Amino acid sequence: MGLRRRHRLRRCHFIDYEYAVPSPAAFDIANHFAEWGGFDCDFSVLPTRSQRRDFIREYVTSYFAHLNVAKTSEELETEAQALFESVDLFRGVPGLYWGIWAIIQSVISQIDFDYASYAEVRLGEYYAWRGETEGTREKKGEEMPLRERRWAQEE
Repeated sequence: MGLRRRHRLRRCHFIDYEYAVPSPAAFDIANHFAEWGGFDCDFSVLPTRSQRRDFIREYVTSYFAHLNVAKTSEELETEAQALFESVDLFRGVPGLYWGIWAIIQSVISQIDFDYASYAEVRLGEYYAWRGETEGTREKKGEEMPLRERRWAQEE
């Protein structure tokens, strides 16, 4: 009996400190979509509007199912549309968040990675978003950046 006790499996729990602080679901989902491009920040593979809408519908449906809250399809669609709009408002914030993180890492990290260049790309996401939301890009007559074109693309 004593032998069995010593060989019991122990559970190990991991905490992802990146998400150890509360933040709005809309930020986390916007960040999820931003990460589709990977470390290379390949904006051509970011989800289109219809892909984001499908994901958010599933997210909302799952959320209420896990809460055991019955919603009509119309109520679920209303919830999904509201979240879709909130995610859109946050779409540039992950670029600011990860850009600042990368600037800090460029100074303190021992890892062989070009954090400064990564920061430049990620902060560029933020400024591209600002240029669209404030209308400054259009006023300057500049072309819409790929990331913003992909975000606006329906299919």
